[in-house]
Amino acid sequence: MRAIVLSRVGGPEELQLQEVPDPPFGPSDVLVRVKAEGVCGRDLIDRRGGFRSLKLPVILGHEFAGEVVEVGSQVSDLAPGDRVANLLRLSCGSCRACLRGDTPVCEKRWQSFGQTVDGGYAELVVAPASALVKVPPQVSNIEAASVACTFGVALRALRSVGRVTLGDQLLITGASGGVGMAAIQIARALGARVLAATSSEAKRQALFDAGADEVLVDAEGSLHDKVRSLVEDGVDAVLELTGSPTFTSSLRSLRNGGRLVLVGNILADSIKINPGAVILYGYAILGSAGCTRSDLEDAFSMIASKKLRVVLHRVLPLEQAAEAHKVMAERGAIGRLILTP
Repeated sequence: MRAIVLSRVGGPEELQLQEVPDPPFGPSDVLVRVKAEGVCGRDLIDRRGGFRSLKLPVILGHEFAGEVVEVGSQVSDLAPGDRVANLLRLSCGSCRACLRGDTPVCEKRWQSFGQTVDGGYAELVVAPASALVKVPPQVSNIEAASVACTFGVALRALRSVGRVTLGDQLLITGASGGVGMAAIQIARALGARVLAATSSEAKRQALFDAGADEVLVDAEGSLHDKVRSLVEDGVDAVLELTGSPTFTSSLRSLRNGGRLVLVGNILADSIKINPGAVILYGYAILGSAGCTRSDLEDAFSMIASKKLRVVLHRVLPLEQAAEAHKVMAERGAIGRLILTP
């Protein structure tokens, strides 16, 4: 099969299209023919070597959609021809986190597609049946490949972790990316007033079109001043999708007792925090990663019923993976980039 293989960390030029053997699979696994693969900021961090758990060589890609080709002998809930998309992480199902339904922070089975196991930048991918969710017929493969790491992640971060609710004032940083565009729609559905932040004036209208109540364009690091000019006491919550470039401003944008949900850190840089301010103002800093099966199923249901809309920037062939990474690195995408084998 054809696949984009990363043999050493570095720039986009390290993404090499190669012929590799079809992947083997075990009794609890499913062989999936990839129809579409989402590209996001985490792929860029993987490519640059930002995670110590990265195995090399590796086939990148942590969000894919496709059609079941073959199933292992122990798989009973999926069959050849089923359309599926993947959960971003694999879980054991038996640890304390899994038993309470918090599978993205599984304590025993740390595996991640495109990082510790091969991902979806390929014609075929193997996944445990437990890591796959059926795709509704109303949702296309192109759309399905961008749901887990956008709507699924945003739904978990806002609904379960950040507990955003009716009447909340919410700031979203990096709002023009795939997760941001999904988060705007979900936050509105939860009843929040959305302040969407971007560094590009050219993306302003797209954010309004996605449902933002206010759009804040900031490339100078003064985002908190702009937030405070609109919400004097500060926002109830921040969905931090950018990480180190905006973290300090996001914290300063919160009201006393406000909540910051940290989902992304695009540069993988360390962040300095003043513990005194966190203590004095009662800030809650919460991490959120991935999504549960119910999050992804709920997201698919809302997309199928047209309550949410997938925002796509561009669809490229698999061999142009390097180009997709360049567009992402230049922050030129509004919504999701998709690769198709």
